[in-house]
Amino acid sequence: MRLLVAVVASVVALLGLAPGLASGTAPAENTVINSAPENGTLLATAPDAIIIVFAEELGDANTIALVCEGEPITLTGVPEVIDDTTLQIDIDTALPAGTCTARWAVSNADGEPDARGVITFIVENATAATDAAADGETTDTVAPVATTPAIAVDTGGVAATADADPVVVDLSVAGEGNAAVWLGRLLSTLGIATLFGSLLVITAAWPEGVEYLVTIRFLRAVWVVALVGTLLYVAFASAAVTPDGGGGPFSPGTWTDLLDAGWAGRAALARLVLLLASAWAAFRPDRAIDPTTQLAALGIPGLAAAMIGISRTVGDLAALGVLMGVLHALAMSVWVGGVILLARVVLAGPGDEDLIHAVRGFGRISTPAIVVTIVTGLIQMFRLDGGELFQSGHGRVVVLKTVIIAVMIFVAFSARQFVAQRLNRAQQMSVALADRLRRAFGAEAAIGVTTLALSAWLLAFVPPNVDATPSVSYEVSQTHVDAAGVIEVVVRFTDDTVGNIGMQVEVREPVEGLVDLDVVLRAPDNPTLAGFRQSIQITEPGFAVRDETVGFPITVAGDWTVTVEANTTGGAVASQPQVFPVLSADGTTVTTQLEAPTVSIVEVEVTEVQTTEG
Repeated sequence: MRLLVAVVASVVALLGLAPGLASGTAPAENTVINSAPENGTLLATAPDAIIIVFAEELGDANTIALVCEGEPITLTGVPEVIDDTTLQIDIDTALPAGTCTARWAVSNADGEPDARGVITFIVENATAATDAAADGETTDTVAPVATTPAIAVDTGGVAATADADPVVVDLSVAGEGNAAVWLGRLLSTLGIATLFGSLLVITAAWPEGVEYLVTIRFLRAVWVVALVGTLLYVAFASAAVTPDGGGGPFSPGTWTDLLDAGWAGRAALARLVLLLASAWAAFRPDRAIDPTTQLAALGIPGLAAAMIGISRTVGDLAALGVLMGVLHALAMSVWVGGVILLARVVLAGPGDEDLIHAVRGFGRISTPAIVVTIVTGLIQMFRLDGGELFQSGHGRVVVLKTVIIAVMIFVAFSARQFVAQRLNRAQQMSVALADRLRRAFGAEAAIGVTTLALSAWLLAFVPPNVDATPSVSYEVSQTHVDAAGVIEVVVRFTDDTVGNIGMQVEVREPVEGLVDLDVVLRAPDNPTLAGFRQSIQITEPGFAVRDETVGFPITVAGDWTVTVEANTTGGAVASQPQVFPVLSADGTTVTTQLEAPTVSIVEVEVTEVQTTEG
């Protein structure tokens, strides 16, 4: 009883500390529910208006700025608030073909700045001709090079060209709000946990159980439930990781998308394979008590249960998170799976002394499993949520789950205390005793199923300490400085082969006094060959990103040169040009002299800007 009081007191104390840990955190920003055009839409013609629907009431200080193909579009009207939560502005200017970005900023009901963001769409057919050098901003030469339009996809900054393969996102941050993913995950987790926990309890405490027909039927039914749930989970998870479309969820050919969806996606596929192999033990549970087959009969379902814990492979201390997740899944399976076996099979009626031994043995096994479940769960909570338990949807569900687990712990230790008192000298499981224990363990099992439902729901939220933006690898990195050491800018490219090449620009210096910054790419062999001028909208240390599939359409191999030009409060500066070797599509260098008509350096738009704090 003292252990129970200590555990419950610890949980309550941690919850009490949470508000203090979260003090000073700003309220959640307003979020976009829907928009017209939708983010990432390819439009045949330009829209007449931009309409954005928000989750919360808007104030009066709202703005929408539109930029198409790097050129600001003048909108004569002002954004109008409709029905308190809808912001609309009419487009009375012809738009060019290409990528358009609407940057919005809204205020809350009190008029304070609230949230900001972007909506990107593609206009397929121009309604007016545009020229990148019309305003005289580029002076290198004459005719502009048209950039390839790209379809922006709302996946945290990823974009894909119209004919590219579907973008696959990490399963750790996919499936938000997808009820089918949640249901499949719940049934899969419940079935696998019950199968492994039951087999472990049978092996350790109730070997006579394999002789009961009710046990065999129970394990086979559990395996079928697990299979149905896992098939649903894998099918709809594969659809969730390709939000821009990757085929039907029930087409097994699309399930291979999970191989590109991070370790969480690979674990989902491994879960299905291991579950199929677990039929070998589920349909012949006697193999779990046979010394010659015991390791495989327990190991295969155990590995399937471990795959449940490989669900959050992003965020800080990801390796620790995976380890804690695996331990949490295994311990939870022993606890919840074992108590379901007791409630549904062992205590289904009166019986001989073997039922007494099963209940006692489960008590010995479940106590350390409960401790491991609590400790690993708390570590995961602080890793994923930190002090923002009440400021995010993920954190609030964690709080609810923690309260329910505290109740489950109370019921569990009360039941074990009763077992220690009443079964200490019992020789048989009487009808009355079996009925009373069945109700106690049944209540514990019901609460356990509820916590599994909440755990499945949690994976539909992105925790505060997890960045949902997919990571990008960069093939080439260059550090640019000027002769006087005024600027220090790191330019990274995603590839060194002809095609669409993405770029990241990191401004390190100057800390202040930066007015504007351009990165200029000049083509090889011929100074008049097409180039690009990328304006970087940063005035302090930070990052700017142009996604690879939107990026620079470099179609000519050879030695390109990269220069950083900046205007500061002390005057204009430029870095020494650096060579950026671009290979041919077959990975070879260029050996022939290329000639091309005279063209200008094209100015392109920044797709994403992130500034560092401080």
